Amino acid sequence: MATSSVYPFNHHPCYSLNRDSLWQRIHLPVAPICNVKCAFCSHGAGSSCHTSKPGFSSQVMTPNIAVARTKTEIKKNTNLNIVAVSGPGEPLANPETFVTLERIRKEYQNISMCLSTNGVLLSENIDWLKEINVSTVSVSMSTSCIITASKIYEWARFQNALVRGDVMAAKIIEAQIKGIKMASNEGIHVKVNSILIPEINMQDIVPLARVISKAGATLQNIVPLYPDDKFSSLRAPSFQEIQNIRKKASSFIKQFTFCKQCRSDVVGIPGCDSVL
Repeated sequence: MATSSVYPFNHHPCYSLNRDSLWQRIHLPVAPICNVKCAFCSHGAGSSCHTSKPGFSSQVMTPNIAVARTKTEIKKNTNLNIVAVSGPGEPLANPETFVTLERIRKEYQNISMCLSTNGVLLSENIDWLKEINVSTVSVSMSTSCIITASKIYEWARFQNALVRGDVMAAKIIEAQIKGIKMASNEGIHVKVNSILIPEINMQDIVPLARVISKAGATLQNIVPLYPDDKFSSLRAPSFQEIQNIRKKASSFIKQFTFCKQCRSDVVGIPGCDSVL
């Protein structure tokens, strides 16, 4: 099994800039609770097998089930070298994430670990991420503009207080940038996933690319809106719109172009994986 000391961009299917020698990954759906409500997200669990809807899983696993399933999948496939938690809620807002990954790390010293997060709780969990040797973190951040953020996010919870509007937006952005800086400074590779919402943040993505690059992120993943929940009536961007934005943003940060907008309960390589 490959070790996590290998530069993860070479093999991680969600970070590598080519499609050669990719590792398989498993997304463990152990995190149902979210601390931030995005207007485009109706995260949750259910019976759907739609494989392209992010923030969704067909079930929520307990740590016991998740660890057992990970062991089973690794035995089946020696190319499964990445264990990740991406939801269906916010991984860092759920104690089950910590329990699950700590137990897997004790079993597999050389497995690569990955986490997807909205970034709000990232800075206060850097020590834990380092302790269990998480090598890659994806931060969902779609604007650095307070006005835009107040449209994208409906509410956020900070230390058990529910916050809305511009105050909420400012706190989210501040926390995201702080988290990216701290993770990058500790040697964790940070990719930023940015949802392109034509009616909302079309003018924000390129300035955001500059901001996250300065904060230490090494990769940006600009993906189209999946119209859902409060944004179900909005349109997804065209292929050309995405290409144009990526080209402009690439002046500040490398662009990832292979995203399949994975759900939170899959195993394999994106595009040819299966639901757990």
